[in-house]
Amino acid sequence: MEQPDNDLILQFNHGDTEAFAAIYNKYHLTLYYFVKRFIPEREDAEDITADIFVKLWKLHANFDSIKNIEAFLYITGRNACLNFLRHLQKQHEKQKELLHVLLQEPAEGILQEDLKAEVLKSIHKEIEGLPRSCRRVFKMAYLEGLSNGQIAEILQINNQSVRNHKQRAIKLLRIALLNKNVLASAFIGLYFHLLRTLG
Repeated sequence: MEQPDNDLILQFNHGDTEAFAAIYNKYHLTLYYFVKRFIPEREDAEDITADIFVKLWKLHANFDSIKNIEAFLYITGRNACLNFLRHLQKQHEKQKELLHVLLQEPAEGILQEDLKAEVLKSIHKEIEGLPRSCRRVFKMAYLEGLSNGQIAEILQINNQSVRNHKQRAIKLLRIALLNKNVLASAFIGLYFHLLRTLG
């Protein structure tokens, strides 16, 4: 027999995990499909939906009705989708800027689609191989577009440390790419010119 809403809310307010499970089971599927309307990738939609329920649980003492919970779930879901899509758009714009620089350089017609893809693939593979701190700072700066000050605040380090990590990352990437792929290395200078421009 389904639990009355008033009892369910009261138990949920007191941190009852069974009450939370009942609310989760009631809304999880519909919320997931709501999110998936905006975020087509299944894993991304699942992650966003899970995060929303984590936020709901953290605020369990703040709801006085099922309607409040419903409103919270869908408003939070809409905002999470918007933030996710903005993040994807920013990453896409960074990629477009990189390709634009490559395409503007006179390369005697050899910069074809397969070459561009290979250059980008090599770059991003080497980024993942950077030391953890360098990799994190590099991604925040050049893929997420954060300033040195923002990175320093998030990571609780000073601006000079941020600059040092960025410089070390660029040095390590340049060495790795030059050693690994002579053809791609012909375009590495263009890539780092872009990084300096964006940084």
